[in-house]
Amino acid sequence: MKVKEIPTDESVGLTLAYDLTGITPGKEKGAVLRRGHVITPADLETLRTIGKSHIKVIELASDEVHEDEAAELLANMLAGEGVSVRMPGEAWADVVSSVTGLLKVDADRLASLNMLDDVLIATRHTNYPVVAGETVAKAKVRGLSVKQAVLDEARTIAEESRKILEVLPYRILRAAAVITGREVYEGRRKDAFEPLLRRRLAEYGSELTKVEIVPDEIPEMSRAIQAALDSGVDMVLVTGGGSPDDSTSVSIIGCADDVIFQGVPVSPGAMSILAYAGDVPILGVPAGLLARPRGFVDLLLPRLLAGEKPTKSEVMHLGHGALCLLCKTCVFPACPFGK
Repeated sequence: MKVKEIPTDESVGLTLAYDLTGITPGKEKGAVLRRGHVITPADLETLRTIGKSHIKVIELASDEVHEDEAAELLANMLAGEGVSVRMPGEAWADVVSSVTGLLKVDADRLASLNMLDDVLIATRHTNYPVVAGETVAKAKVRGLSVKQAVLDEARTIAEESRKILEVLPYRILRAAAVITGREVYEGRRKDAFEPLLRRRLAEYGSELTKVEIVPDEIPEMSRAIQAALDSGVDMVLVTGGGSPDDSTSVSIIGCADDVIFQGVPVSPGAMSILAYAGDVPILGVPAGLLARPRGFVDLLLPRLLAGEKPTKSEVMHLGHGALCLLCKTCVFPACPFGK
């Protein structure tokens, strides 16, 4: 790339080859003049204000790609189902969720792309719940241009398998809740789990269609779980303790074909259970969730509603980052919990 610097005072009539950015500390950052703008006498004070003593005139070689086109190419290499690409300016390309759902990021291939010279890509964490219209990633190159060979290498990495970024839309599920506790069953204490579970499901567009309260007795709990499964619901949530000798654990396991995990390295929610009866997940939700704003169920539920079946290995790897800080004001999911 050939670069010629023209003093700002002599730049009137030049066409900008790149966006010029202005920053107001602590307030804003954005393009003050866009690529393609023809500099006028009225622009000179603006250029001086943002510290531009010279304007660069660039001439690309045949094997180079302008930063704007390169950013857009990179973003499109990343983008899979459920996302789209837009160019907000300042040489960044944004990858935006086009649906409400669960963000999936291939972090290993993302790192391989960022190891390439001049490639810079930032994303949200994988398994982050997003709504339509949210930016999930940004891509750019370091300089005013990049070698075509770098983009070719990036494309090879990006096309190794499925796309590096996608958003899985949530399925609308009908769930049943089996709420345990003799004190609740006998009316000595008001149930707090049903409204909590309704709110959690509603956050993702699903609903609680069947609720039964039973005492902490294995025969009654097992009967209620099986009745929920027989009713044709898509998910069964069972509240109560989750220790190995607890009635909830024994009842869930007795109704399941496959137990994925029993206990997780997450706080709150360590005594959670996930099992399956056929394709229907049975999730044991520990009572401790009632005393905390968020817990393990908030890490798992979006994945189940997006149609995923987490493995035990995936869940055990959550231990790194799964300690809730119990902040005075909960800002989940915009926090480190589960990441």
